[in-house]
Amino acid sequence: MEVKMKGIGGRIRKIGKGMQEWVQRLRYREKVAVICFLTGLFPLSVMGIFCYHQTSRLLYKQEYRAMDSAIQTAVEATDTQIRVYEGLLSYLASSDVVFDIPFQDTSQLVDTYERLNYEFDVFLNSLNVLHPEVLQITVYNAQSDLTHGKQLRPLSDLEAESWYTPEAVTAKPSWYLNDDGTLRVIQRLPNPYEKYVRSYSENCISITLDPENFFRVLTSVSDDCRLRVISPRQTLYSFLADTLDGGRREQGKWYSLNRATTLANWLIVLEKPSRILTEPISRMSAVIVLIILTCLLLIVVMSGFWARLFMKRINLFYGHIQEVKNGNLGLDVRDDCPDEIGELTNSFQEMLDRLNRLIQEDYQNKIHLREAELKALQAQINPHFLYNCLSLINSRALLAGQPEISRMSQLLSVFYRTTLNKGKSETTLESELKNVSSYLDIQKLLHEDLFEVTWQVEPDLPEVKIPNLLLQPLVENALVHGILPNKPKKGRLFLSVSWVMNQIRFTILDNGVGIPQEKLPTLLQTDSGGYGLKNVDERLRLTYGEEYGLNIQSIEGESTMVTFCIPFHGEEEGEKE
Repeated sequence: MEVKMKGIGGRIRKIGKGMQEWVQRLRYREKVAVICFLTGLFPLSVMGIFCYHQTSRLLYKQEYRAMDSAIQTAVEATDTQIRVYEGLLSYLASSDVVFDIPFQDTSQLVDTYERLNYEFDVFLNSLNVLHPEVLQITVYNAQSDLTHGKQLRPLSDLEAESWYTPEAVTAKPSWYLNDDGTLRVIQRLPNPYEKYVRSYSENCISITLDPENFFRVLTSVSDDCRLRVISPRQTLYSFLADTLDGGRREQGKWYSLNRATTLANWLIVLEKPSRILTEPISRMSAVIVLIILTCLLLIVVMSGFWARLFMKRINLFYGHIQEVKNGNLGLDVRDDCPDEIGELTNSFQEMLDRLNRLIQEDYQNKIHLREAELKALQAQINPHFLYNCLSLINSRALLAGQPEISRMSQLLSVFYRTTLNKGKSETTLESELKNVSSYLDIQKLLHEDLFEVTWQVEPDLPEVKIPNLLLQPLVENALVHGILPNKPKKGRLFLSVSWVMNQIRFTILDNGVGIPQEKLPTLLQTDSGGYGLKNVDERLRLTYGEEYGLNIQSIEGESTMVTFCIPFHGEEEGEKE
């Protein structure tokens, strides 16, 4: 056994290796076709099997619901029939015309037969007119041999039926199928001489019915079923639909459902040949197989076509890559097809465009950096002369008793010291905030407190180095172009420095004239002269990256808010320190 398993395993490995070598020898287009075929075969097969099982289940479920509805209708119709004739039988048994007939004095034959002819017969015949399904109403006499046609018979006639036993007839209605095929409902008659205690004699009354008429309501339940009505002792009725072949009905399996009636304890059985369900399922299976084969053929044909088209575009794209490799960065390789190859080609074009743009931006950034260095160099020209002059003005103002002049000279000294920053391009966050504070104090003196300033600086901010003159130009812009033109409205300026997720966030908010919405997109694209918004935005992006820059929001006539963030990396800052 072990040797046999090893031999089978060896053959499987050999077949697998052969298949691998065969696939490797195929051309790429043929590989795509084979892969598409195999890839399509599995899901199509799974889908076909799934559809088959789901449809079969739905068909069986639908058929069950139809049969359940049909058998429920049959039970309700049968219960109605039973209720009618049991009620009729109970009415007859309690009627004065009927229940004392067997107890008549046979010595008075003239009076007895007169009553039978003019009361008993008339009463029973009227009921026959009202109920045409009734074949015969019979009272069975156990007291005497008195008879009267078929309406009054001795009990011995009933005892001849095959179903009869003394226990078969009770005070309640019981249903039986006679030997001649008719349907009978029967019960005992009460004792007329027992007025206070209800008792029953051996006499009984029965109604004989035509089963075809009685069960006619069941023939319309279903047109493709076999229906049977079974009592605890007999099969009372059987019906086979005309659409069923009587010769074939015993062949194969039957799908069966049964339910008991509520009144007579009958069992109604509904049966349907399984072929009625399997035939549409078989037809559906053939359709599914045909669809799968058609889809597989279509997959093979289309995969060959698309493989050829696919390879053509791939070869073209490969040629473009070779040209870029050789240094030709000015190619236009755009593809108008919105598929994956088109997306790949367009992404390659975007990469080329970005590469060219980065080369150009790097060149422009170097130029801007040189210009910024030149401006910083110009600002360094003889700053000590300015500081000495301001110091002299301060001392002379104090001697002359001019505190406002003294304060102005002190603020100017602080402002220019922090602004010039000894010619350095970087300053500390603390120095930048001092620069802004001195500038605002100078503006307050110049404009006689036409505006108020609110500071919100988060405590324990890290000591970081930032490019010089980032905040002051933004504050100046808010004051000069926002608050001061908005007279006589009281100006308010809000400055915030906060710590947000390893970033320091700066916010400048004013209640000035605002900026028209159509000008907002162009604010950072045009030069405003000196250290304007565009200059600050460029220096931020140059220093920290393209994702860092100014964010300007404004409501015309109400307010303007400028925000920006700078990253902070503790280890890097610590190394700088």
